Amino acid sequence: MSIPGAIGWTVGVTALFLFLLGLISSFRMEPALDGAGFRAAPKLDVIGSFACQAAAYLLGLFGVLQVHAPRASIRQFLGLRGTHVAFYPLAIALGFALEGPIAALYTAIEARWPSGIDDAELVRVFVDASAPERAALGLIFIVLGPALEEVFFRGALARPLRWTHRAPLVIAITAALFAVAHVGWQKFLPIGIFGAALGVLRVASGSLLPSILLHGTYNAIQCFSLLSAAGAGAADGAPSAAGAALPDAAASPVWLVAVSSASALVLTALACVLGRRAEGAARAREKDLS
Repeated sequence: MSIPGAIGWTVGVTALFLFLLGLISSFRMEPALDGAGFRAAPKLDVIGSFACQAAAYLLGLFGVLQVHAPRASIRQFLGLRGTHVAFYPLAIALGFALEGPIAALYTAIEARWPSGIDDAELVRVFVDASAPERAALGLIFIVLGPALEEVFFRGALARPLRWTHRAPLVIAITAALFAVAHVGWQKFLPIGIFGAALGVLRVASGSLLPSILLHGTYNAIQCFSLLSAAGAGAADGAPSAAGAALPDAAASPVWLVAVSSASALVLTALACVLGRRAEGAARAREKDLS
């Protein structure tokens, strides 16, 4: 796959997602308060939005497979294989370490250049949700959403890119496309950094599983923040949203953000070292390049 090809697939999938999202939104119109025309229903439909994303991304995955690897095993093509066991706890630790610096960075950008996104609406969804609905939302945020995005960006795009490009370029390209796909330029840098960490873990381990685990861990922290806010009924104290919801880092001590940043760098470096020295990771990477 060429870089323009990867850009084209990302643009196509994102455009389809936005089209489907607009389509379902058109069915949720309600009369305006002044009786003149209609307006969008104010309640955020997280499940409907995820359904649109899933449809777009899975169609994109099917397209990539048909064009670039029509006879390949989907599991092997995406990199759903085992690797060295140490990558799994490392992925969880990195998810915790990345939360502080990424949240702080997005909060700083949002404070300087507000996006106008009403993040309180996401907390209201959790406030109004029943226990089964909250379980479904948690499943989307922690399991299904991360798996879906990793399958597309670090699987369907990264694998064919890796056949023709060096690893650092593949990590950079997939991270940039991952950021752009979230729309809203205020999110590009923090999500791009997150995408780079996901890409390093994917390349070093030779497996998609640690990236999914890292992504899910990171989102689980955000989901816990939303559940805590919902439990307190704090719809007005909404977290800032960047892909998944990012908690407001304004009150985070500078030293804590610095320690988290240093920890994230150390863990990322450790992933690179482990990838070079662990036999399990080496075998997984060989399959990635075959």
